Amino acid sequence: MFKPKRYVIELSAAMGLYAVLLTGSNLTERVIHPTGLLNLAVNLTPMLGALAAAYAIVRNLRQMDEMQRQIQFDAIVMSFVGTALITFGWGFAEGAGLPQLRAFAVWPIMCALWALSLVFAQRRYR
Repeated sequence: MFKPKRYVIELSAAMGLYAVLLTGSNLTERVIHPTGLLNLAVNLTPMLGALAAAYAIVRNLRQMDEMQRQIQFDAIVMSFVGTALITFGWGFAEGAGLPQLRAFAVWPIMCALWALSLVFAQRRYR
């Protein structure tokens, strides 16, 4: 059974871990200037927090009832399509002089669209 309060705690803890690892990774890179595989390992360390967040999201989606899953599915589909259209359109716009869209921007776009789409998806089933 889905427990919203527990989900918020799990996701917040995962994002807190991500923030701590990101800060530590940046600090380590500035202080010791790692090279080679150590540099790669230091830069990928925050992914442990991102993986924990992904686990919390998937775990809690699996605990939802059918209606909640359908609402989430609708929101995720709208987010996926919206992100695809935005990034695809931006790619064409780069030819007109817009700056390159970094891969780091994709996840925040997708999350923002997921949250916005969730509002519309919830309204649909009321």
